Amino acid sequence: MSLLSVEEVSVRFGGVMALQDVDLTADPGRVTGLIGPNGAGKTTLFNVITGLQDPTGGKVRVEGKDVSGLKAHQRARLGMARTFQRLEVFGSLTARENVLVAAEIHRRWAKDGSNPKEVTEQVLERVGITDAATERVDAMPTGLARLVELARALAAQPRLLLLDEPGSGLDTQETEAFGDLLVDLAHEGLAILLVEHDVELVMRVCEVIHVLDFGRKIAEGPPSQIKADPRVQAAYLGTDEEAAPDEEVVRQ
Repeated sequence: MSLLSVEEVSVRFGGVMALQDVDLTADPGRVTGLIGPNGAGKTTLFNVITGLQDPTGGKVRVEGKDVSGLKAHQRARLGMARTFQRLEVFGSLTARENVLVAAEIHRRWAKDGSNPKEVTEQVLERVGITDAATERVDAMPTGLARLVELARALAAQPRLLLLDEPGSGLDTQETEAFGDLLVDLAHEGLAILLVEHDVELVMRVCEVIHVLDFGRKIAEGPPSQIKADPRVQAAYLGTDEEAAPDEEVVRQ
C-alpha cells in the first residue's frame, strides 16, 4: 500500500478544468516526480493533496485512509510537509529561527519529547546551511532561502515531503548537492513528491515520474520511459514554449 494515493482527482475553476481524473502515488524510500508545462495543474494538485484546495471530485488517501475531508493542519499531523513555488519563509527571522519555529510546533502537537533546539541543529547540518544559520532569510539569495524552507519542512519530521520548484535559484553545484540530499532522504525512508522544471535534476533523482498536461496525466513511468514518450516530448520536453498555456490564464 502506498503512503500517498491520489485517486481520480478533478478540480474545476469556473469553466476551466485545472485537473481531470488524475491518479498518483508516492511511496516511502523513493523520489516521485511530477512534471509538465506551466499551467498544467501541478501546484493545484499539491494544494489538493495538502488540503489547501478542495477537489471537485476524487479522493486523497494516506495509507489507505481517505483524508479528503481533513483540513491542512490535520493532514500535516499525519506527516505531510511541503515547500511552495513562491518562496514562503519568515523573512525577518534567521535561518535557525525559521527552523526552530517548525521544531517547536511539532513538539507541541506531537508530544514526542523531542528537543526543538537539537532538532534544529541537526536539520541545519543535514541540509548544509549551518554556516548561514544566523543570517536573516530576507537578506539571503533565493537559492539559499529555498534550502531554509526545506530545512523548516524537515523540522516537522514528515513522512511525506512535497517540494514545489525547490531547485529554483540554485546554481549547478548547489543543484547537484541538492539532488544528492533528496536521494539520501528517500533512502532514509522519506516519501518525496517533487515538482521541478529542472528536467536533468528530475531525471537523475526520481524513480517514477508523472506528467501532467492541461490538467490531465499523459504519462507515468521511470525516467528512461518518460524521456522517450512522444506525448511527453510534444507537450513538454521537445517543443517550444508556445506548447504550454499561459500561466496567467490557467492558474496553478
